[in-house]
Amino acid sequence: MFTPSGPPRHGAPVPGPGADGQRAPVRLAWPDAARGLAIGLVVLYHATNWTWSTGYEVGVLREVNETLRSLRMPLFFAVAGMFAGKWTTVPWSRLARGKLLFFAWVFVLWEPISLVVRLLTGYYQVADADWGTVAHDLTWSLLVPRSELWFVWTLAAFFVIARALRRVPAPVQLVAAAAVSGWALAGWEPESIAWRGTAQFVVFFLGGLHLRPLFERFAERLTWLWTVGAVAVWLAIQLTVRELALADVPGLYLLANIAGVPAGVAVSVLASRVPGARYLPRSLGLEWIGARTLPVFVTHTSVVLALLSVLWRNAVWIPAPQSQWLPVALWVVAIAVGLGLGALAPRIGARWLFAPPRRLTGSADPSR
Repeated sequence: MFTPSGPPRHGAPVPGPGADGQRAPVRLAWPDAARGLAIGLVVLYHATNWTWSTGYEVGVLREVNETLRSLRMPLFFAVAGMFAGKWTTVPWSRLARGKLLFFAWVFVLWEPISLVVRLLTGYYQVADADWGTVAHDLTWSLLVPRSELWFVWTLAAFFVIARALRRVPAPVQLVAAAAVSGWALAGWEPESIAWRGTAQFVVFFLGGLHLRPLFERFAERLTWLWTVGAVAVWLAIQLTVRELALADVPGLYLLANIAGVPAGVAVSVLASRVPGARYLPRSLGLEWIGARTLPVFVTHTSVVLALLSVLWRNAVWIPAPQSQWLPVALWVVAIAVGLGLGALAPRIGARWLFAPPRRLTGSADPSR
């Protein structure tokens, strides 16, 4: 799930008792690496698409992003589901204060910023968009999200769904969710991307929730050979479905997305085992980014659009093939800005930018 700048500890117990005689929990490295990988790929995807819509040639990255489509979102939501277990057993009032309020706060604060930036930079993607358009879309945004913050809306929906279904046997949940996701991934196009995302990825959130032990055993026993195999299987299914134009057949593109989860987990596990060095951050930096995903996610689109607007308004043209590197540069800047703002906010008394005041959430920790 989204993680703030000061993430909690989570994971499996490690040998040795703590001060209270209980085993102390340790933060698993690979889920953070997986979150970092997924969010990094999301930022690259958006940077590439907005760069392309500006008119720059980025065909190579668009092809890469299209292939990675079946990995980045399933991986993100599966890992989010892995750590949602405790929220399915708490009273509704605690879920509302400790989790749903967190998502609502972030969405209500950043959705207007995202839409205003789109309007000011000329990237609203609505014909003749004006302030009236923004006001209309904001009025309905809690029901019909319009920006990349559909992620936040969808996560909130998943926690509600998981809590509501807690008494339904897990196999029944997974089969029903797979049917919904298989249908939605076959090309359902509703008015809101949040509705589509909820239907497409609910099986992965519930899969992470109910199959966490399976994911952890897979990660513990992973080798380079298994990683190569997992990635190869995913690529084979993804490319077959894509090249044969089978994505619109219900269930087939779901297989590619399902295969993307172990492939993403495998890559994340190996990345988390990379030791730090003088010029190489531990886990290639993915683990560090993955523990601070929220500031990166909510700010990255605005940063990318602002930078592209500056280039376009000043007639800065980058020809191909050099233009292929522009999204990569935007990706680096957007992540740096998000991480920087996330670190700065609590130091200047602006923690509220990424989380509701603690007096509203009480003792509940929304990041857990």
